[in-house]
Amino acid sequence: MKFNLLIEIMKVLIADDDKVLRMLMERQLQGWGFEVITAQDGEEAFKILTTESEPPRMLILDWEMPNLDGIGLCRKIRALESNDPPYIVLVTAHSDQEHLATALQAGANDYISKPTKAVELRARLGVGLRTLELQNRLNIANEMLAYKAEHDELTGLQNRASLIEHLDNEIERTKRTGEPLALAICDIDFFKRVNDTYGHPVGDRVLKEFAERMKDTFRPYDLVSRYGGEEFVVCCTSLESEPESIFERFRGAIESTPFLDKDLSLGITVSIGIATFDGISTMATKEIMLGLISDSDKALYAAKNSGRNQVVMYQPNQHTECEQPEEMLNDGQIC
Repeated sequence: MKFNLLIEIMKVLIADDDKVLRMLMERQLQGWGFEVITAQDGEEAFKILTTESEPPRMLILDWEMPNLDGIGLCRKIRALESNDPPYIVLVTAHSDQEHLATALQAGANDYISKPTKAVELRARLGVGLRTLELQNRLNIANEMLAYKAEHDELTGLQNRASLIEHLDNEIERTKRTGEPLALAICDIDFFKRVNDTYGHPVGDRVLKEFAERMKDTFRPYDLVSRYGGEEFVVCCTSLESEPESIFERFRGAIESTPFLDKDLSLGITVSIGIATFDGISTMATKEIMLGLISDSDKALYAAKNSGRNQVVMYQPNQHTECEQPEEMLNDGQIC
């Protein structure tokens, strides 16, 4: 009889210097559906735990072993940093309260006396499995929270806070290496018209498809984020060509391929403003970052002011005042 699918695939390590007892317990656990790995002492067990790509998460350790005993092994295991620690059951002939306290203080989760009884061992392993399952669920929940904290919910791209954190690192790297970086703000032209004409669900679909095209266009190590609304930011390092040509390819790809939603075919364009950094500056990293964002924003406004659907590099004498009539600015942007 087996517990469930989780037990059937659970890997268990048995560490015991008594070969006969080790083999008997191995057969018993295999009969319950566990995958069993054995070690003859603590040092061999520790090696398995630290070298296997998927080490066992359930451990049954004998207290008395040569080279490294069960108590010493517990302490070494708990000294390792892990958000997925194993569940440890310590097996010993000692049954007094003092030894029990020593085992728990060393890092054991549970304690079973020799000679082990099948019904008791099975019950304690069941407790261990439930504990590991709860730990697994907690890890998944924490990973989901960490992902949501760094990513935009609609598009799956990095959000603004995550961009700022990673951009800080990229600027520091550029200051060390001298390899230039380019920061671009990409703004979907007349996006407010899409929402007003077709509704926000269609607008959300356009944003998601726009994000997918960004993922397909830029390299995996480029920083691609949703900055807010219909604005997206891209930071490219280790440039393989001039920034204008990189983003011109993206602009052309957006213009040439309609955005589809059921029976709709929407022609979408994008305006892009770019600023660059060559690593030479005495300013603090935060000041450089704010300057890059400000300069690329000025270049974006110049692109909007010049008719949209174009790529503009920042120039120090660039003007950002709007020159178009207000009625033409239907995408909700200032320019």
